Amino acid sequence: MSAQGLSTAHAPVLTRGGLRTVAADCVRPTDRSAPRHAFTVDVEDWYQSCVDFDAPINDRVVRNVDRILDMLSGTNVRGTFFVQGMVAEALPRMVEALVREGHEVQSHGYSHRPLNRMNQAALRDEVERAKKTVEDAAGTSVTAFRAQDFSVLGSNLWALETIAGVGFEIDSSIFPMQSARYGIGGWTLAPHHVILSGGMRLLEVPVAVWARGSLRVPVAGGGYFRVLPEAVLERAIRSVDTAGRPAVIYCHPYEFAPDELAGYPNLPWKLRVSQGLGRSRFEARMTKLLRNVPFGPLRDVLDAWSVR
Repeated sequence: MSAQGLSTAHAPVLTRGGLRTVAADCVRPTDRSAPRHAFTVDVEDWYQSCVDFDAPINDRVVRNVDRILDMLSGTNVRGTFFVQGMVAEALPRMVEALVREGHEVQSHGYSHRPLNRMNQAALRDEVERAKKTVEDAAGTSVTAFRAQDFSVLGSNLWALETIAGVGFEIDSSIFPMQSARYGIGGWTLAPHHVILSGGMRLLEVPVAVWARGSLRVPVAGGGYFRVLPEAVLERAIRSVDTAGRPAVIYCHPYEFAPDELAGYPNLPWKLRVSQGLGRSRFEARMTKLLRNVPFGPLRDVLDAWSVR
């Protein structure tokens, strides 16, 4: 699916942060066997991505990804793995295995340094390397991008120009509500096209947010998935479906490892507590969700909803 030259005739055009956006065609699936919501994994190493950007990639990533693969096999679900470039370089066989088992492989940046702290030259180098390293490891074309830590913000929306400019067609970098660390308040919740210079269009697919009147509740994944009641998560995803859009959820391999933090005895206690919350039951609750809600890879979900 190309993000350039797509027809969105008669859709309203909005201006956001100096960019124009236009709603994508999005039709609720009638095929009951089609995946309605996207299960995605941001493949990174916890210590390297959360504590020290210059730390080497630890091979415990493989062990943690294997746990996810076992869960997906047991629930007969395939997913989308947004793989960090440094991980792809260090663990190419793991990336090959993801493709071999029928999962979609896309890009999750290269270094895990936030994009909003980069100038234009550094950002272009980052996303070029992000694309090439994952393509080299996967042996497949990589067309979708998710910024590390959802670091496309109101202050650096120009990054979308660069992301599209290096060949990405789909982006899932914008968290469509304001939070303490990231997000853009009031951003469009459903898939939409961002209109860029030179006639380019980038299909933006935000992660799941539950809209309750003027209130927006983060239900996309990560820590939210580890602490919110299961009934709330299922209700939220079904509400997103009823509103006429697919729910895109995400998780990280290390969230499936309750003992991950034990290998780092000198962590600040606040970090240890916040990162450890809910890990012991995360795999069980995610398994239950995958059995109760029809999930699949992002590409298949966009096709099922006829997103154009």
